[in-house]
Amino acid sequence: MKKVLLILCFISNVFILLAQGSPSKWGDQGNGTYINPILNADYSDPDVIRVGDKYYMVASDFHFLGMQVLESEDMINWKLISQVYDRFDFPEWNENKRYAGGSWAPAIRYHDNKFWVFFCTPHEGLFMSNAADPAGPWSPLHLVQAVEKWEDPCPFWDDDGNAYLGRSKHGAGPIIVHKMSPDGTRLLDDGLTVYTGPVAEGTKIHKRDGYYYMSIPEGGVERGWQTILRSKNIYGPYEKKVVLEQGTTPINGPHQGAIVDTPDGQWFFYHFQHSGTLGRVVHLQPMYWHDGWPVIGVDVDRNGIGEPVYSWKKPISSSAIYAPQTDDDFSSPQLSLQWQFNHNPVDEAWSLTSPSGCLTLKALKSPTFRLARNTLTQKVMGYVSEATVAVDFSNMVDGQRNGLTCMGKENRMLGVKMEKGQKSLYISNDTTEQVVIPLQNEQVYLRVSMDVPAQSFQFSYSIDNITFTPCGESFFTRFGFWKGARLGLYCYNTQKDAGEASFLWFTYKHDGPQAGTTNEMEQIVSGIARTSFPDRDVRVTCPVTDNERITLSRRLLQHAIDSCSLLGGGRVVVGPGTYPLNGNILLKSNVNLHLEEGAYLLFSGKADDFLPVVQTRWEGTELYGHSPMIYAYHADNIAITGKGTIDAQGGLEFAPWAEKEAPDRDKLRDMGERLVPVQDRIFGKGTILRPSCIQPLGCSRILIEDVTIKNSPFWTIHLLYCDNVIVRGVTIDSHYPNNDGCDPESTSNVLIENCIFRTGDDAVAIKSGRDADGRFVGRASRNIVIRNCLFESECNGLCIGSEMSGGVENVYMENIRIGTVKNAIYFKSNRDRGGYIRNVQVNNISVERSRGAILRFEANYFGYRGGNHATQYENFRIRNVRANKSDHYAIFMDGYEEKPIKDIVIDHFHVKQATHPYYLMCTKDIVLKDATVNGKSLPAHPEEHKERVTLDVY
Repeated sequence: MKKVLLILCFISNVFILLAQGSPSKWGDQGNGTYINPILNADYSDPDVIRVGDKYYMVASDFHFLGMQVLESEDMINWKLISQVYDRFDFPEWNENKRYAGGSWAPAIRYHDNKFWVFFCTPHEGLFMSNAADPAGPWSPLHLVQAVEKWEDPCPFWDDDGNAYLGRSKHGAGPIIVHKMSPDGTRLLDDGLTVYTGPVAEGTKIHKRDGYYYMSIPEGGVERGWQTILRSKNIYGPYEKKVVLEQGTTPINGPHQGAIVDTPDGQWFFYHFQHSGTLGRVVHLQPMYWHDGWPVIGVDVDRNGIGEPVYSWKKPISSSAIYAPQTDDDFSSPQLSLQWQFNHNPVDEAWSLTSPSGCLTLKALKSPTFRLARNTLTQKVMGYVSEATVAVDFSNMVDGQRNGLTCMGKENRMLGVKMEKGQKSLYISNDTTEQVVIPLQNEQVYLRVSMDVPAQSFQFSYSIDNITFTPCGESFFTRFGFWKGARLGLYCYNTQKDAGEASFLWFTYKHDGPQAGTTNEMEQIVSGIARTSFPDRDVRVTCPVTDNERITLSRRLLQHAIDSCSLLGGGRVVVGPGTYPLNGNILLKSNVNLHLEEGAYLLFSGKADDFLPVVQTRWEGTELYGHSPMIYAYHADNIAITGKGTIDAQGGLEFAPWAEKEAPDRDKLRDMGERLVPVQDRIFGKGTILRPSCIQPLGCSRILIEDVTIKNSPFWTIHLLYCDNVIVRGVTIDSHYPNNDGCDPESTSNVLIENCIFRTGDDAVAIKSGRDADGRFVGRASRNIVIRNCLFESECNGLCIGSEMSGGVENVYMENIRIGTVKNAIYFKSNRDRGGYIRNVQVNNISVERSRGAILRFEANYFGYRGGNHATQYENFRIRNVRANKSDHYAIFMDGYEEKPIKDIVIDHFHVKQATHPYYLMCTKDIVLKDATVNGKSLPAHPEEHKERVTLDVY
């Protein structure tokens, strides 16, 4: 085991960890502490100021345009609020010849009710910009002085109205002070050298108690220290004191930064640390004043010099945890602030509005990627991360290349190229190209997974956004041109200015705090309690003879599960082979039923084998009925995993019941409506209500992963009264009546991802009980995330209802591909139900065809029995939906007069062909943004229809 050096100190009742053996989470820990680095990304040479109760940061961007401004309320959590400039008006910047040039070590200050930024470029000179609002707009860059090889400027306005500027020279030192015009536009002299030291740079000027202080890093980036100079005169002479060194900590070269105070009188020091591939990451150190000198960090070895801390108490209490933005659905008419062009962009060759809802890059001629214009980049964030982009390459031409890149000392690309009319997926290192596969379609999903500590990056691709295939060998992008590794989107042509590519969305998840519109979704996912099993395997081997398999398989499996649970838990590993099962399997606490590849659980499909009855629900009404094939009752920490197959054989006896179950169905619904005690609702032998295939009831911490499930008699995965559930990588192939794929019912904290649903009914349907019985139980379904799935269902796609009397809320549906269905995105209820559906967010959905509607809110669902319990639909956000065709409606909303469907925002909604653009009845506050049907824009506030219509496609 790797040895870890820990130095523990208790100072001011704060626990400090000064060294650690391996990376961990970073930033805000949500418990009143933070862990350095607070920004685990390349914010080189940071400068920070406080104005009122907010903090503002700028950092070096070099050849990436154009200086991001960050804001924080607590010094730990930061978000992007603006960019200072968008181009350099010098020829080399149009030719990609300024790698490692551009903005070096900026300073930000607040003076005369304005925010000021000064920085130098190594070739062009000293620049200034200012703004009344740090969120912009910023004034055009002003060239204060055209000069080469200046660096690290810092303005200072003195109490007497005089203005100064401190700076150093390329190569780090000496420190020179100039008189400056108060408006910051001119230097008034040639400057005076005030300090010469070992690699002195990064000047920041402060004044306190009559002293002028200069904080400067010395000794170089990787092995340096922090020096403070002080004097009663800005021109010196200056006293010197070293105040921060690496010492015994792993935080190398505590370099260039900023001294900042809080409104309540605390002091802190920001600095960067060189961190290889991640670039220069940002740390925050505690600080206080002693005898007129700052004391930074903790003086562990008592040599009079502080050392950096790993963790500390948060300066300011706050509940929000966030980081700079990373994801983008390209829905805004302006670029999101995390994106930075590599060198000057060609504005007429990129667009967010043509077509809208995506980023379109037009290919400009370039012999290599390195010289290609309009490459958009953003920083790599954190130790372990994953970026995915959806690319539409339907408008490619010969010679064109486009895709996803990792930029650094060496560039790596995964993309699509077209040569002699053939489109191919390819990988490249900017000097050689390798074809992965030829492509016949027009859309592909590109991904890079990055593990910085392991020095391993891996490209992969997908045609369906579910199954990703690694391509090429793993690689590692290193620090280069003064910058850490970057992600980028590119498009160029080696032959001519021709062709284009559209990037539909970009997601980037990392191991630090997440920011942006998906934050609530990620909080749900991160809050799901995971399964965890002891390191114990109980193996089941398939019997050899046919007779043994028939007579022993179920007994062997159940005995293994029972024994494993009694021993305290572990895995029941089912080896390859076919296991005939003449009855159900009862899953128990702390057991992972793991089906190895080639393991095939073949249930009998005979109704009497699934007796005696068990407690369950049937279409939302409680009863005792036939057992599911795999059942769990009030178990904790259970799983079904592996590459094996579960075949319910539901077509043998159960499926035909769909045509003759009406008497038993109606009897049960009547019992539910009269609230007959559940123990009296017995539907056993001789009744014909079909059971589900897999049903945990009243269970918590559930994982169903990677298995294939076939031929369910009814709903396939029915999660009833459960909590903390993950369904991942599952393939369902089941085409009988009511063969829903996955039905969370009265269940909370659920993640369904990377699944394929080939079903005879709805792919995913969220439920919470039916009518009076469901309202009596009163248990909602909430906190549910469905993402990165393929829906090839024969009925509907994404559904909530119709059994939803207990309520459904906080549902997120993202990155779903839907084939040909009746209704693609469907919310359904009627006056029997009551309840509510609220707080639903749908994002990035593609639909091949719907026979009814692409987006449907139906409050008058079929089967109405005479109730008077209106359902409330409210607070829906539907974004980035693209569909080829709907046989009837693009949008259909049919509500109630007393409870209209309300607060619905539909943004970036595009249907190529539909018979009717929309129908609205009994709605309120419906807003359409960038919505088109049949190539025509829909009104932002569509009018209601005067006559009610019925859409008989259920």
